[in-house]
Amino acid sequence: MTSAGKVFAAVGLFVCGLLGLPGGLQALPWNDDMKDQPSVKTQEEAVALPQASVPSNGGELDGPDGIQDLVRARIRVGETLSDPLPSDGADEARAALKYEYHCQSCHGAGGAGDGSVGLKYTPKPMDLTLPYVQNQPDGQLYYTITHGGVVMPGYRFAISQQDRWLIVRYLRGGLLEQAARLAAEAAAAQASGGGESEAADSQAGMQAAQ
Repeated sequence: MTSAGKVFAAVGLFVCGLLGLPGGLQALPWNDDMKDQPSVKTQEEAVALPQASVPSNGGELDGPDGIQDLVRARIRVGETLSDPLPSDGADEARAALKYEYHCQSCHGAGGAGDGSVGLKYTPKPMDLTLPYVQNQPDGQLYYTITHGGVVMPGYRFAISQQDRWLIVRYLRGGLLEQAARLAAEAAAAQASGGGESEAADSQAGMQAAQ
């Protein structure tokens, strides 16, 4: 037997042996276990942290224990936690960008809860321009961004502490300005559309009279 024949024979014996092992057939290249394995979809459920986990940035590893604890904690924190960023020189552009990245898909560009992803939820995301939200202390808003709400997930592992405070500031200023601009544009478009519709109706009436 030639050397090439010996190699083919050895490969054939190896494959036969593999097929004879328990689960050997499933290990061949056409197996789809890796593709078909169970997976947790985004925001489907929380993934528990290992017990030995250590926070990398000095805290915030442990969150509230259940919804009731979350509601009580964010009210309590709202009375004690204040914005630590300097009062001037805030990076407004970065604040707007972080809102766009992390919040706009659910809450919408103007904060009305009409983002492309938010429209799929029932109930829909909170309207961030409402007095219920705007009257909350900064610390309470920060805590909600950090640990989430009744439906909203927490973002303490996705957004740095500084950027969370920037988002809080954006909710107070830039977002309200953006909401006002969008409302004005919508009103102007509606008025323009209404005028065109009236003109079209008038022209149609004249043609009918003729």
